[in-house]
Amino acid sequence: MFQDFEDHKDSANTAQHVKRLRRAMAQNGFDAFIVPREDAFQGEYVPAANERLKWLTGFGGSAGVAVVMARRAALFVDGRYILQAPDQVDTGIFEIVPIAETGPLAWLEKTLRKNQRIGLDPKLHTLAFVGALEKMAQRKGCIIEYATENPIDHIWADRPPLPETKVIAHPDRLAGRTSIDKRSDLGRRLATDEHAAMLVTQPENIAWLLNIRADDVPHTPFALSFGILKASGRFDWFIDPARVDASTRRHIGDKLYIHAPEKITAALEKLKGRVRLDPTTTPIWFARHLAGAKIAHGEDLCTAVKACKTKAEIKGAKAAHLRDGAALCRFLCWLDAHGRSGKISEIDAARKAESLRAETGKLRDLSFDTISGSGPNGAIVHYRVTHATNRRLRPGDLYLIDSGGQYADGTTDVTRTVLIEGHPPPIGAVDSFTRVLRGHIALAAARFPVGTNGMQLDTLARAPLWGAGQDFDHGTGHGVGSYLSVHEGPQRISKGGVVAMAPGMIVSNEPGYYAAGRFGIRIENLQYVRPAKRTGDKHRDMLEFAPLTLAPIDRRLIDKAALTPDEKLWLNTYHADVLAKVGPLVDSGTGNWLEKACRPLR
Repeated sequence: MFQDFEDHKDSANTAQHVKRLRRAMAQNGFDAFIVPREDAFQGEYVPAANERLKWLTGFGGSAGVAVVMARRAALFVDGRYILQAPDQVDTGIFEIVPIAETGPLAWLEKTLRKNQRIGLDPKLHTLAFVGALEKMAQRKGCIIEYATENPIDHIWADRPPLPETKVIAHPDRLAGRTSIDKRSDLGRRLATDEHAAMLVTQPENIAWLLNIRADDVPHTPFALSFGILKASGRFDWFIDPARVDASTRRHIGDKLYIHAPEKITAALEKLKGRVRLDPTTTPIWFARHLAGAKIAHGEDLCTAVKACKTKAEIKGAKAAHLRDGAALCRFLCWLDAHGRSGKISEIDAARKAESLRAETGKLRDLSFDTISGSGPNGAIVHYRVTHATNRRLRPGDLYLIDSGGQYADGTTDVTRTVLIEGHPPPIGAVDSFTRVLRGHIALAAARFPVGTNGMQLDTLARAPLWGAGQDFDHGTGHGVGSYLSVHEGPQRISKGGVVAMAPGMIVSNEPGYYAAGRFGIRIENLQYVRPAKRTGDKHRDMLEFAPLTLAPIDRRLIDKAALTPDEKLWLNTYHADVLAKVGPLVDSGTGNWLEKACRPLR
């Protein structure tokens, strides 16, 4: 359960791996080879056996792609990893490229020559990506070649085996709906659209659809598998039958047919009629085997329904966050008492937070590797502490901890930035923290019409920072699953979030500010969308957010004079709610600390 803090950078191995890949590329006639972080399941977390990008480059982030050519190689990462990547990757071999400035296709178009061949594994790249690649290749006069076997798999001598954990039932009382009800509902939608079947290629959607869970990858409890949903509600599931016992099959219900994974090729080739698949999440390999069917592009129907949680799932989320909040408040109390000693390291703090969650007796896993960064390390947005980077907390530091847990009734994700007492905070930190807090409050308190999307809401959280010429290079909010992925779509609050908010969606609210080399600030709560009470205008249905996360926000970093009366009211109301709900669940020492941490701002 607890995370690994080892530093895995190994330039000597990287050089050998790249050399061997280039030799394999030459044997296959590839002038360039694209290595994505994603595996065939297109998820955020992949099993060790599919960590091809990490094996090749040393980069351990959750998003990235490498392009290797005979004499050049580049690793493309987003703003979260610009500072992290050079610490993990040999920059003498790989050029680190900010993907927001130059994407891999633009880089290839500039670098390739006419008639050169671009190699890729068709199981790892979506139809949408390959479509864009084909347009670029046509403009450049290059050729796309599909590898029959991924050359990395061929040269990876000590590649771990794929996981085969036991599939378990996720109780219907926590899901709020039975699997057969979900499959029948989506089957009717397929029939209405005159679709014979739908490919389900994302394991989290299968976990939701069948009300099952497993432990195939870190931090997200699903089974790596594929499926085909028929308009009749029948589901053909391609997974080792030995992993699903009789009781779990009974739990899933009728119209379930389990097949060995290798049977999917023949099943795809036999499909007739219109078959729905999501081009943004389905590897092109699937489309290449749908020879007898007509492909209908469309979002996996599971995705949107899964995003809007049932009443049972919202009830479970509240229970999980209350339990998690009590553990986090115990941690913050401990940190306030011991952080200034100079003896506590980032790893110590991360382990303490993890152990307190484990003491609830309900923790199934972390929802992601804890981000535990003090001082300059806090400015690395998705910093992952290792023994090599581990830093002791010092008085006057800002300490940022982003952490969460997986519980059977819900998934949590919370970030708090606190002052390690003993010295004043860094110059500018209080102003920036207050601006981040004001943005957080603006989003949390928003009322908005039905149909409002994440892009429209995103501005609310950034406006106070923009006033000082500041911003942050990550989204403001992501969707969250119900004992599933901590990063779940389709909704997101960001500069590119086009999906409308809908009742039952759980999203994060996490504006931040990062002063490179000095400090990082982020304040994150999870919240869910619910209908707002009518107030005057009877012609518009409005929505609002309700908070789930229960933990105090550090009052010592707030410029009270910069807050409006409404902002103070929101914060005081939130803190009163934290105290009322969490106070009875913690020990007396933590309770006394919590009363002080939650006292009203005047």
